[in-house]
Amino acid sequence: MKELRLKIGKMTCTNCSNGIEKVCKKIDGVENASVSYINSSGVFLLRDENIINTIKNKIISLGYEILEDEFGLNKFKQKELKKLKFKLFLSFTLSILIMYFEMFVSGEFSALIQGILSMFVIFYCGKDFFKHAFLGVKNKNLDMNTLIVLGSLSAFLYSLMAYFGLFGENSQLYFSGGAMIISFVLLGKVIEESIKQRASTYQNNLNKINANKTLVLDKNNEFKESLSSFVNIGDEILVKEGQCVCVDGVILKGQAQIDMSFLNGEFLPVLKKENDKIEAGSILINGNLHIRASKKAMDSTLERLKDLVFKASSIKTPLTKLVDKISAYFVGSIIIIALCVFIFWLIKVNLNLALFHACATLLISCPCALGLATPIALSLAFSKGARNFILIKNPVALELLSSIKLVLFDKTGTLTTNDLNIFKHNLSDEDFNKLAQIESQSFHPIAKAIVKKAGIKENKLLGESEVLLAKGIKYSEEGEIYISGNADFLQENYINIDKTRTFLNEFEERAPTQLYFAKNKLCLGGLCFENSIKQGAKELISYLYNKKISSIILSGDNEKSVSKIAKELGIKEFYSKLSPDDKLNFLQKCKKEVLFIGDGINDAACLSSANASMSFAKASELAQKSGDFILMKDDLRLVIFAFKLANKTKTIIKENLFWAFIYNTCCIPIAAGALPFITLSPHIAALAMCCSSITVVLNSLRLKALKF
Repeated sequence: MKELRLKIGKMTCTNCSNGIEKVCKKIDGVENASVSYINSSGVFLLRDENIINTIKNKIISLGYEILEDEFGLNKFKQKELKKLKFKLFLSFTLSILIMYFEMFVSGEFSALIQGILSMFVIFYCGKDFFKHAFLGVKNKNLDMNTLIVLGSLSAFLYSLMAYFGLFGENSQLYFSGGAMIISFVLLGKVIEESIKQRASTYQNNLNKINANKTLVLDKNNEFKESLSSFVNIGDEILVKEGQCVCVDGVILKGQAQIDMSFLNGEFLPVLKKENDKIEAGSILINGNLHIRASKKAMDSTLERLKDLVFKASSIKTPLTKLVDKISAYFVGSIIIIALCVFIFWLIKVNLNLALFHACATLLISCPCALGLATPIALSLAFSKGARNFILIKNPVALELLSSIKLVLFDKTGTLTTNDLNIFKHNLSDEDFNKLAQIESQSFHPIAKAIVKKAGIKENKLLGESEVLLAKGIKYSEEGEIYISGNADFLQENYINIDKTRTFLNEFEERAPTQLYFAKNKLCLGGLCFENSIKQGAKELISYLYNKKISSIILSGDNEKSVSKIAKELGIKEFYSKLSPDDKLNFLQKCKKEVLFIGDGINDAACLSSANASMSFAKASELAQKSGDFILMKDDLRLVIFAFKLANKTKTIIKENLFWAFIYNTCCIPIAAGALPFITLSPHIAALAMCCSSITVVLNSLRLKALKF
């Protein structure tokens, strides 16, 4: 499969994006398509790369534009907003003139001036509405533009025929109504676009950061300018004052104050010095830095942020898909209702009143409010999460997080810090160094602690190793067999550990994690490790308890180690010595909605299978790929904020949908003339329609006020 990403301009409502999706999915070779009106983007999954131009041409034929990149999109949006503002000013000016002639100047000359000016407003200022409506009908896609065109065109054509006396003398003219319809819709679009750009500020700021070139240390020990995309792991780069760091890395020399607002929105600079880690996208306010790259430029935190925000905004939640289905039939239903209203009033009263109520019915209906209700709130939630060190990979999980009833935790690296420290051991220096060499082949926290203590930088072993999950390592070299692991693993291999266990048990309360080391069935000694509870762990467990959400620890560590942590945190239910399969089986038997939080390779299956899952930026690559959320800081209070963000987002989406449905349910009968004591003219109906969309967008902006 080939993934095609496009930036698409000139979409005016969510039905535009739905129309592009529907048409492109019918193209042979397109496996799937997801188009976002909020982010003006589309993601297409292709079976055949040769149809890329076919997709682009089809989108262009629908009346939209294909833009090269994010910079081009932002430039296009600014240009379009400028055009909208000009047309808005022109249409309102001319509409006021039309109303002046309508109210204060009588006669045929006045009617003629009204007709000419309204024609200019409707067909020039409203040209884009007509263009998109025509292309939509041509491709069997009805949207908001269809309703606007039908309403304004009906008012204009009726007035034109009335001017020529086709309906008898003293027929009412609606030239001002048709013009004001276009004016009010343009007003709504200008306000909506301005607010949308505010909602997309975070994504826009990310995409503005672009470090295309950097100074790289070459073979001659000189810094030469090179494209950032060619910087590899281990390369050394020089970043000067005012420049942007292009890769994640470690500072080798120098110190500088840097702007990291791209990551956390913090406007105050941060001091970075030798041995500190630094992320791509950081801008040096003063000083120079000599940095060693720890990742490729395309794998940096900045690029991951850009990629995740883009992908997440293109994924549609079940609620969004449901609303899209409703929206697809909404416009057609409104046209049928308006036709019925027209026929009813034509038979009951006259053509004049029939047109009045039919136009109002067309224009007061608002598919945009319905379509914007979910995506605008989700888009703001992504930005809010990213600014608070939470990357939301899957918006579906954000929707599910608010209904979670059970949280399953891994222990080491999740509830406790990933760094273990050796508290005591009884190995000789020679045996300890041999153990460190063997453990250097593992990425387990215990192995890292041993390797760090021994100061080993490279593996010199020539034998064969076998790493057994949740047990340990078996290593053979020149006929000698070494075994490193937990008590059960050594006993499975018939090794007596009683003496070493007695020694280690003296420190059990302080350092309950134990490791044994044996050679040729003889236990050489053991080590015990201590580690601290991760920041925010106690606050998180307390929060979950208050919210009546259950907490359970699933760990591969020994019972005493797990019990100690559970007791400190106040978690009553915990399980130890679990293999990855045991964890997965436990999760699958749970009858509640489950959130799984873990960081290891052995947690990947559970992270993929849970209703929602979280991992960490320092976790294994597989765990990061499997998680729905990535926590960029080792602070479990971020999980609390994720719950609050999910609950707030769900509340706002419900409010938006409630408003959209109630608005349409109440206003359509009023516009149709069902209530004798209230009448709505077509141009007031158009203003009400715009206000509905703006209300939904403004309500969504309340997410920005949510604080960590």
